[in-house]
Amino acid sequence: MRADELKGRAVVTLADATKIGWIDDVLFDANYRAVLGFRVKAGRLSHPEALPRAGVSAIGPDAVTVVDHSAVNDEDRFAELTGALTLDSAQHMKVVTEGGELLGMVKAVELDDAAEHVQAYTLDAPLLDRLRGRAPQIQAADVTRFGAGGIMIVPNAVGEHLRSGGA
Repeated sequence: MRADELKGRAVVTLADATKIGWIDDVLFDANYRAVLGFRVKAGRLSHPEALPRAGVSAIGPDAVTVVDHSAVNDEDRFAELTGALTLDSAQHMKVVTEGGELLGMVKAVELDDAAEHVQAYTLDAPLLDRLRGRAPQIQAADVTRFGAGGIMIVPNAVGEHLRSGGA
């Protein structure tokens, strides 16, 4: 699943079947390898609160379930979310080879089915290529470094693979 597909998904408690908000953002570790949690909004003007990934009971196609209201709280109350990076910062990261070739910009972050780990990064591509399912993809395991300036470094071989038509 794409990480941005989680945005807008309802957050529902199992204890009393209450919608407590919706996913406003996805939070990642410093290496964009794991989902640490989510930002949850209860209303348009509300201050977003946090939901650690460990507090999620299940992620379904229409809702994210939690045991009860206590799973969501102020972000600073969850030590595991300290330094978390947002989906927006990941989606605008430039991908550069070790040899200095710009491969493109990350358009989407692909997660495993449980929305716990990053599997791949899909690069921006022309509309026709995207419609044909030909947007280039970089596997998370192929990334060697992430920079604070929004740059992701991959081996030269990844660039060669993409140029040869690999996705």
